[in-house]
Amino acid sequence: MRDHASLHRGVAAIAASAILLAACAPAPAGPAAATAQAPIPTPSPAATGVTSTAAPLAILKPLTVTPEKGFVGTPVTITGEGLPPGKAVELAWATVDGTFELKPTSETIEYFDRQYKDKRVAFARGTVDASGKLAAKAEIPEDYGDVHDIYAVIDGQDVARGGFAITRSVTVSPLEGPIGTPITITAKGLGWGNFTNTLGVMWDAGYTGFISAVTTRGTGIGIIRAAGPVGTHVLRVTDASGAVPYLNTEQSPRKLPQFRFDFKVTIDPGPTAATLEWPDPARVAAKPIGPITTASAEGASLPGVTAKLSPSTGPILTKATLSASGIAAGTSVDLVWMTVKGNRASGSGWNLVEAPLGKATVASDGTLTAPIQVPDDLGGWHVLKLASGGKLLTEAPFFIERSFVDVTPKVKAGQTVTVKTKGIGWTELDNGYAVVYDNQYIGYGCGFNSQGDLAMNLVATGGRGTHIIDLYPMVFIGHGKGPWNYYVPFLAFRQDHPSLLMGYRLPTYRIAFEIVD
Repeated sequence: MRDHASLHRGVAAIAASAILLAACAPAPAGPAAATAQAPIPTPSPAATGVTSTAAPLAILKPLTVTPEKGFVGTPVTITGEGLPPGKAVELAWATVDGTFELKPTSETIEYFDRQYKDKRVAFARGTVDASGKLAAKAEIPEDYGDVHDIYAVIDGQDVARGGFAITRSVTVSPLEGPIGTPITITAKGLGWGNFTNTLGVMWDAGYTGFISAVTTRGTGIGIIRAAGPVGTHVLRVTDASGAVPYLNTEQSPRKLPQFRFDFKVTIDPGPTAATLEWPDPARVAAKPIGPITTASAEGASLPGVTAKLSPSTGPILTKATLSASGIAAGTSVDLVWMTVKGNRASGSGWNLVEAPLGKATVASDGTLTAPIQVPDDLGGWHVLKLASGGKLLTEAPFFIERSFVDVTPKVKAGQTVTVKTKGIGWTELDNGYAVVYDNQYIGYGCGFNSQGDLAMNLVATGGRGTHIIDLYPMVFIGHGKGPWNYYVPFLAFRQDHPSLLMGYRLPTYRIAFEIVD
């Protein structure tokens, strides 16, 4: 039994601001451009690292980078003087690799912090002329914002240094449409520091959620929906600390650009059917970074014994087929589902529980095939254990995905709107979701104590017509340094939620209902 103190904490106060270099001066937002959702570079670029033995800083020659700041894709000219004539030069771009620091065990996953590791990549090449001058051209890569050092490397030795500051840019598309229209917000040049790695999104005067780009090299894509009533609404993408908007940016030492767009809601077409919007499959790790949860005994299976469930993912009550091999013919096998019961809030803790699913007998050829119905249970990774005589033979993993049950379709103002979902998990990454009502963040729901079942009662507010509810993935709690980003909506969940590193597919629920007279 694990005795956990209550982990409920509100969104923490914004920490003191960090000072950015003046090179990151504000840039006008400009009109929004229509953008397609282009693939985002993977967190670890191809092996293009540049190795050098850094010379003492005092003897490095200066490199001049023209221009010295701009957006991703800016063409630049890099020049230097006083270098060894005739030498080949490698220009190295200093950057970081971003990830989320997680502690996965066989029983749960703990979230700690964003994590960045310094690296260099090949940027451009050139040759020093007879007079000791270097002139090279390059294009600024899609990368994190803030200032990046650029090194000239000759024979493995740093000989000169310059820099370039990547400025943020934001586009929004479309800028008009009916209630419920998906609106794509694409931000480039998010930084890696605590005060530059998130953007806050606001609809009219309310907070919607945040955009991050930890594992996507500074490019974050968030999708929200147009909320009513019909008319013009203000969409703001702002400087943020710990994921929440920083409102007095004029007095900030950071001087980062802010972006405003006007969105025109054209008509109210009535509520559409509820849907689930899933993460980008290319961003879901094929192999989790640690053990599969719920007491996986990975590596403890008997030699030559294997088992799998087909399918290996799906919602509660999925009908799957267990296939196993390598077990002695005629063996009676116990099928045991591993799950968790309890909560983090009451102080009574939680513990692992075995749920028997029956028995099966191995055929004469050493194979076993049996139908399995996945229990109505918590979401996330579970394992089905195969045991005989109290001894583990092997196990088969199954991932319970979130699913939608019901929403009250029509109510009068002030009445209750009930939203029901299944498959909520128990780890710090997946035991709840952040709730947004008409693009205003209103709180969170948790499904741990109710074994993955979540029934949420909301009060219908606003005028007559269609209203939208979006349930976004979040991080329930963590153990890292501030500023925090717990409980709040991950608008960039499709590419940049920490659960993706564990092979989780956490969707956003897109729901609508109607207020009638």
